[in-house]
Amino acid sequence: MALDVQTRQTEGGISVVVPTGRLDVAGAPALKDAIGELVKNGPPRVVIDMEGISFVDSTGLGSVISALKQVRGSQGDLRLAAPNQQVRVVLELTTLDRVFPYYATVEEALTGF
Repeated sequence: MALDVQTRQTEGGISVVVPTGRLDVAGAPALKDAIGELVKNGPPRVVIDMEGISFVDSTGLGSVISALKQVRGSQGDLRLAAPNQQVRVVLELTTLDRVFPYYATVEEALTGF
């Protein structure tokens, strides 16, 4: 199943990226493309809502790292919201939980952005 990626803007101008499916070798390019579009429009403030991600592998994790580099390279900021247990375990095992601030909900991630 390919990764479906939707993007919406909050009233405060923050982009919420909502991928659904498996963030793996097949799905990673869709996330990268979505982030690339946001970066084109100036310094983005981005929340990736991970609630719909059923699985993440090393390629998917690489796409999230790439997204962070793209966003920070354009003077923006990126946060992760609502990662499930499998995603949290992968972030913790790779110590990426120290690099990516992640929040329990999208609303928490939007607070104080």
